[in-house]
Amino acid sequence: MADQDATRARTNVSRRRLLQGTAGVGAAGLLGATAPKASRAFAAPMLQTGLTGEITVGFADELGKKPPYVQRAADAVTSANPGATVNVDLRQVAGGDYTTQLLLALDSGEGPDVIHIGGDRIGQLADAGYIEPLDAYLAEWPDWTAQYPEAIRNGVTYQDQVWAVPYGLDTRFLYFRRDILEQAGLGRDWEPANLDGLLEAAVAVKEAGLEGVAPYVLYAGRAGSGGTASHGFAPIVLANGGDLIDAEGRWVGDSPAIRAALAYYERAWRELEVVPQEILTATEPWKPMREGMGTGKVALLYEGGWVYGGYVTGAAEGTIDLESIGYLLHPTVDAGPSFTIGGPGTVWYINAASENKDLAWEFIKTFNNAETVAQLNLEDPHPVARQDSAALPSFQENQYLVDATASLEQARFLPVSADLAKVTEAIQTATDAIATGQSSPEEAAERYAQDLQRAVGEENVVTQ
Repeated sequence: MADQDATRARTNVSRRRLLQGTAGVGAAGLLGATAPKASRAFAAPMLQTGLTGEITVGFADELGKKPPYVQRAADAVTSANPGATVNVDLRQVAGGDYTTQLLLALDSGEGPDVIHIGGDRIGQLADAGYIEPLDAYLAEWPDWTAQYPEAIRNGVTYQDQVWAVPYGLDTRFLYFRRDILEQAGLGRDWEPANLDGLLEAAVAVKEAGLEGVAPYVLYAGRAGSGGTASHGFAPIVLANGGDLIDAEGRWVGDSPAIRAALAYYERAWRELEVVPQEILTATEPWKPMREGMGTGKVALLYEGGWVYGGYVTGAAEGTIDLESIGYLLHPTVDAGPSFTIGGPGTVWYINAASENKDLAWEFIKTFNNAETVAQLNLEDPHPVARQDSAALPSFQENQYLVDATASLEQARFLPVSADLAKVTEAIQTATDAIATGQSSPEEAAERYAQDLQRAVGEENVVTQ
């Protein structure tokens, strides 16, 4: 009984932490519109029959790409199981807003049976007791081990259990404007020789005096949100041969690589002044930075692979010169392009409070078939989780997606930890102190270690 009480206490604390900052958003906000009917028939393989009951599949989609595929899977499940009902609850709102509403609903023991939000939430959701481990279902699904590479399976594993099924993965690229770098004397096929090569290229762009062009985007501070960690600080730490977390799961509070990363921030922001100051103050600064890469107002940008889809759309509309946008893996201190930062993307979970988990799993399994995974990620460009999806001719014909999928062979994944959000806050504080000139790299490194110790406990922080 004492162990059960302790578990409940940990779960309650986790839920409180997860819901911090969500006050004022009603759980009733999850009620939404029904997704549109599919435009063509769809038959999913290996459908289970004899299932009954009712579930709701909840998801947000601003782009409008997912709804037909969700509805196809729902129709396929109900066609094979006349006694079952699959309701589709679509919210066409920003993902962050939907997640806030969803967390409040889950804390009330409500929310949809099938949950669809970012895989970076796995640790938090599992610790809070909101999601169901999927190991028993996956053991009966041959595709899991046959079609999903080990690195991808590990990306949705937390505390030795699998909690979600991904379909479109996250990768990142160093985007560069060929035309801008050519004007700066670096050539259209520029590649950095090493990490310093990024700053050298940024300085060349700055000295070229191109009006209205930001040389280099290096996210810092709170305004950069999660991008300050995943698109700014983390890749620079990794490029210097370091880690954010060690093999025992302890966060690295201080190391030569962390100090080198903060020194790099000082050079870029304070000494060379090649990063636009609006990153620190603009609301959602990644939006103008991504747009600037598309329109020729940003020279160098390390960003999500998913951004390329917008450039493809702009090229089709005649507003973006796609041939002027190049992409590379991120360089390290002593070599050229060598790695990316990967992630599980938006994934499918089962609500732990669902009263019909078997039907919820049948929907997830049905949705994640080879054709759907390939076609959806062709429309909304992402690397695919399934190997057989990547092998389909339609997918192989898209060079960007082939490159994006191949990039995952050099991917480093951010930790699937319930403490990642707290660590991100410490990163935001440290990089802001450097970017604004309030701290030296040494002072910022000491503050970072202290902030981590306060946030996650001294026993969970290590110096390397």
